[in-house]
Amino acid sequence: MENTNNITQIIIDTINSIFETLFSSIDNNLYSVLDEVTFIGSDILNDKNFENIFGTATSNGILLIANSLLIAFILYYSIRYLMAHLTYTQVENPSSFIIKLILCGACMNCSFFIIQNILDLNYNISFAIRSLRKTSFSEKKFVFLL
Repeated sequence: MENTNNITQIIIDTINSIFETLFSSIDNNLYSVLDEVTFIGSDILNDKNFENIFGTATSNGILLIANSLLIAFILYYSIRYLMAHLTYTQVENPSSFIIKLILCGACMNCSFFIIQNILDLNYNISFAIRSLRKTSFSEKKFVFLL
């Protein structure tokens, strides 16, 4: 009976040791990865894969698809507006449709500029935090502060 308890205790201690080692290695690696991910700037937008997928102009990438959808919405509304006159049904006011279309088009086509400025703002704020941390605690990474 005592032998069974001893084996059970050895198994529990071994499992605890394995989990402790696993979680401490994850913990140490996680903070350095979080440092790299948190403090990013707009230079990540210059990645070739990102430029191919997102598109840097209105004639390539996702922006081309979005602009094509805008044209499709214009055609849909035009046909619907024409059919509304023929069938005497209510349809959205053309001026409100055009305003919505212009706002959506401007947001989509300026999204690269908007994202770039948001990332720059994030980088400037995080740089200020890092500078404050460096002067206050003289440490270069957050992992040393925990």
